[in-house]
Amino acid sequence: MDSLRYELLSWVANLKIAWGYHTGMKFGYFLRPGITYEGMVDLAQHAEELGLHGAYLNDHVLGLFREEKMPFLEAMTTLAAVGVQTKKIRLGHITIFNGLRNPAYLAKTISTLDNLFKGRYDTILGAGWMKKEYEGYDLTGNGKGVPPGWKRADLLIETIKIIKGMTQSPEFSYKSKYWKLDEAYNYPLSLQQPMPVIVGGSKPRTVRAAVKYADGVNALCVGRGLGALRDVKYLLDSALDKYDKSQDEFGFSGFDHMVWHYGSTEEYEKGARDTAERFRRPVETVNQDLFMGTTEVLIEKFRKAEDMGVDTMIIFVRPTGDVKLAKENLSRFRDEVISQL
Repeated sequence: MDSLRYELLSWVANLKIAWGYHTGMKFGYFLRPGITYEGMVDLAQHAEELGLHGAYLNDHVLGLFREEKMPFLEAMTTLAAVGVQTKKIRLGHITIFNGLRNPAYLAKTISTLDNLFKGRYDTILGAGWMKKEYEGYDLTGNGKGVPPGWKRADLLIETIKIIKGMTQSPEFSYKSKYWKLDEAYNYPLSLQQPMPVIVGGSKPRTVRAAVKYADGVNALCVGRGLGALRDVKYLLDSALDKYDKSQDEFGFSGFDHMVWHYGSTEEYEKGARDTAERFRRPVETVNQDLFMGTTEVLIEKFRKAEDMGVDTMIIFVRPTGDVKLAKENLSRFRDEVISQL
């Protein structure tokens, strides 16, 4: 009976996508768990076949936390190679590490990717934070390490201005405290005109900068889920009011690569207890906020995100062990959760 129900849900979900009936929250898919180039291509093409909005890769030079020495392909070159193996799905980085590249060179790269993908590149820019990357690659020169938060915020704003300028003008000059561009050439321009820029971050100044200079904000939800979205929503509403903008003209998205889709209430309850212990949170908070649960619970949680004005969620559905399992998890999530939103 469960098999028949799943086949029916899958058929209905495919029909909705084919006929353009799915008009709710958009979902993007996180590609890094594919690990190899072949694995990421497989995941991106599968997400495209399922009708997802986008496929995204994080922009780091090493694995995070306990996985620093795992195989970790460079993000710009890898996404370029993955993206040309797709046809419709949007592509982007979640998020671009601002401190890793000269901003003019980054603007050139963004324009190139947008041309390679025929106007399907999403620019999501973050200030950067990882000490091991700043120190290991000496990104600030002479062993200075991670810049203070205020400076990273300043540099983020400068990069937004340079990306906006260079993607719209083939010869762009710019002078500020940090950068001086003298007729920086950018032929060809990005296909998207103007090129939207989304800012990844949740600090008050970052959200204000996103509203003032960019086109959207993306909130990191890992470990906090709806709680993170509520906090950013509060800051976003204040900034939109300050700069006399409406949320209708400004994007609000989230990123969570720890979405757990359980097949039974018993599995969910055990998973919630384990997660509460891992993150040192009350199990009630986990149940209320984190994007984990049975089909019905996840639908309710993502609807709450929609009610906050969240238009897009970039996710990875766990558990995972290999690409085959990841694809199966995503298919089930599309059929049972996305199709109901």
